[in-house]
Amino acid sequence: MLIAASLTAVACQGGQATDSMPEGGFWSTGAVSDDEKLAVIQKVRAIDVCALLPRESLAALGQVSEVENVQPDQCRANIAVDGHPGGIAATWSVGTSYGVVEPTMGEPVVERAMGDVRVLYRDEPSTSADPQVRDSCDARAAFVSGADLMLSVRAPQDACATVEDLLRIALVQWRDEPAHGSSPDSDRTAITGADPCAVAAFLGTRVPVADHGIATCRLTVDGHEAIVTFGYGPERSVTSATPAFAAGPGQVYRSEGAQSDITSLTAIVGPALAASAADSLLGPQVPTVRVTTDAAVAEKIMREALALLP
Repeated sequence: MLIAASLTAVACQGGQATDSMPEGGFWSTGAVSDDEKLAVIQKVRAIDVCALLPRESLAALGQVSEVENVQPDQCRANIAVDGHPGGIAATWSVGTSYGVVEPTMGEPVVERAMGDVRVLYRDEPSTSADPQVRDSCDARAAFVSGADLMLSVRAPQDACATVEDLLRIALVQWRDEPAHGSSPDSDRTAITGADPCAVAAFLGTRVPVADHGIATCRLTVDGHEAIVTFGYGPERSVTSATPAFAAGPGQVYRSEGAQSDITSLTAIVGPALAASAADSLLGPQVPTVRVTTDAAVAEKIMREALALLP
């Protein structure tokens, strides 16, 4: 397959043969204590996710039409391929496996190793005779440390071969720990690299390691379970909600959940992101903080969370 061969050549030019992956060091050491696991979470959060697959590496697949920093922990690329109108779409994200439920891939799954990284593949080849219908493949690369890299590809043919070659590049890049700003396609916002659980210390509560996410935090405040989420979303999907209260120079908006005792508060915490294909009638993507829980508790958490951001 020409695409796979091209990507293999890129990986080799980067100094890593296809049958030899780097091992050892921080990412190859199992995290046992809570402090060790929190250190892994923080180091994952500090990685520029878009830099894991640089444009020059993606260019081996075809013409890179767009690379978008979809969420603080996620990046997406669209690549044009001659003769295939749908082209190739790749989406990748970073995380950890310390949650109560380990990330799942569905069935059937094939397990392989890349150095000391355990990789699970779920292949969904197209059953259509139409050559324009794309295959899809999902993969989860699990480091010994507990860090995870998720990669999903839709491609005209043999999507898992493309996933494997992209993973070889991304896993090498990961060991270099590219800092935020390493990729020209990454957005820098108030929530870039920020810890959504940092607010817990100001609310007199402790968050179990399993409830620490890269861009989310589950915590209990005044007897109510709450979720804090740092993310990117369409501007008008926020501002079309009900104004709740002002916080600093900005406005916090309220939307009610399906349960009468649950409220979601959302605040925009900076200017719009770079224009992208995701922009729509709902406006440009903006950085947001969202808190979901009991109304009074949500306001308490939101005020403290916003005070911690620049």
